[in-house]
Amino acid sequence: MTSAEKRRVQYKKLVVDIKDDLNSIQNLVKDIEEVAKALENNKGPLRGSDLMACAGYLHHYFTGVESIFERISRAFDGSQPPGGDYHRELLHSMTVTIPEIRPRIISRDIAEELDEYRRFRHMFRHAYGSELRWRKMEPLAKGVASLTETLVEQISEFMHFVETLSDSLVL
Repeated sequence: MTSAEKRRVQYKKLVVDIKDDLNSIQNLVKDIEEVAKALENNKGPLRGSDLMACAGYLHHYFTGVESIFERISRAFDGSQPPGGDYHRELLHSMTVTIPEIRPRIISRDIAEELDEYRRFRHMFRHAYGSELRWRKMEPLAKGVASLTETLVEQISEFMHFVETLSDSLVL
């Protein structure tokens, strides 16, 4: 297999994997919306299990988004950002065009919104369940659908770039 053929396979697989991740993310959005609706409609004290469910879904949501960014970084950037601030650097790297390599993946506005989910995930991983507060999760839960709609649009533009690049490789 030539290097062009290997790259073409790599790019085709990247698109398939991103589509799969996006599908999982969109399913998580439905789950987040469902549990958020239950929390909003609750007339009594909020159940810890409902808060934990919402927090877990929000955690998995950002992890899924980050998985897409890691795939792109490995395929185009040569590696993932090093260091202790890896998650923030990875998110930032997706807002940057690398001349003659790849376009930006997401806008800075989307990265700023996603950074709120990254911070929440960090808190969730390092906090005890009793520290979960609906007032902290509510804006994330309510904003996830519109964020995802724009995120999917922007990532789809990138996938189109990858498909075009793949199809242009001389075999």
